[in-house]
Amino acid sequence: MNPPIDRPGRLPLTYDECRARFRHVVGALGLPVETHPLDVAGPEGQRLSVDVTAVGSASPERALLVLSGVHGVEGFIGSALQCAFLDRLAALTLPDDVGVVVVHAVNPWGMAWGRRQDDANVDLNRNWRRSDRTVIDNDDYDEVHPLACPATAEIPDVGELLVAAADLVERWGLDRVRDAITVGQYRHADGLHFGGHETRPSNRVLERIVDQHLGSAQRVLVVDLHTGHGPRGEAVALVDDTPDGEHARFLRAALPTATVEATRSNPDATTGTKSGQIGNGVVDLLPGAVGHATSLEIGTTPDEEQLVATFLEHWVHHHGDRTRPDHAAVAWAYRCCFTPDDAVWEARARQVGGRQLDDALAAVVAWT
Repeated sequence: MNPPIDRPGRLPLTYDECRARFRHVVGALGLPVETHPLDVAGPEGQRLSVDVTAVGSASPERALLVLSGVHGVEGFIGSALQCAFLDRLAALTLPDDVGVVVVHAVNPWGMAWGRRQDDANVDLNRNWRRSDRTVIDNDDYDEVHPLACPATAEIPDVGELLVAAADLVERWGLDRVRDAITVGQYRHADGLHFGGHETRPSNRVLERIVDQHLGSAQRVLVVDLHTGHGPRGEAVALVDDTPDGEHARFLRAALPTATVEATRSNPDATTGTKSGQIGNGVVDLLPGAVGHATSLEIGTTPDEEQLVATFLEHWVHHHGDRTRPDHAAVAWAYRCCFTPDDAVWEARARQVGGRQLDDALAAVVAWT
């Protein structure tokens, strides 16, 4: 396979380029690659898939699972980090009982179309094993929905959104508004952070991958690569635990250069505990194993900028036309909120993210 077309030193612009580079790296290293096609198409009608490779033991007792592209628009730096990590792994000799599984583009449709969600507007990180679980309704989102997702004839007014949001914060407080929007909701299929009515195909694929590659594992660390949350260019390891809980303590030791942010019973938390998350769900699939999971974020833009970009992109997707220049500009601005078109950020993200993956592997190798 020929190397993909790429901007020198910069991230690929498309899912196809990311996938080509991933498969090229895997092939050049002589590693196996599995392809799990999904019944969805990209912007040019191309078929999309989740790709997987594994390094080390085929039946590991200790394992590291690295995911990219759960939120499609965030997947570009995750893809690059996975490729560089595989290159570094080629120079290492892992212990006989250690395995590394790398899953590229869990949400290939979202990556191809520049969206967080999949083709059914489902946030996969609120959807894990949805068909098997009864969810807790997010009643607060019912009031937020008409503000965040207006069905207007033209691009909605950002100023009106910000005034309405400020009024809601005044009445509810910032944490309650934040959680209403982000923890996940299951009533509004056209809304933000919709968790779906049933388990989505990408998550079904991931369940099979875990069963195939990690069924023997006794100790598992899941690193789910994301962007957006936290200071620009810095790593924040989110963990659904209390600040002094077992999972938070493990991650602070494993990822000493990241900020580990516990989301439960933590007055300093800047985000809430979400429902239906993939990392936690993977650990639950392995009841005999000791497992830890983190959504590893690399910060991009301020929260208000992300809110505005998400608000506008969501409207364009549901009501607009991306062939119109002003609507296309909205889609590009949204992408740049989560994958900044900024060489300085990219270089920093590669450095910081690469360090986290190396530290995660070292923690798994040292795990006794």
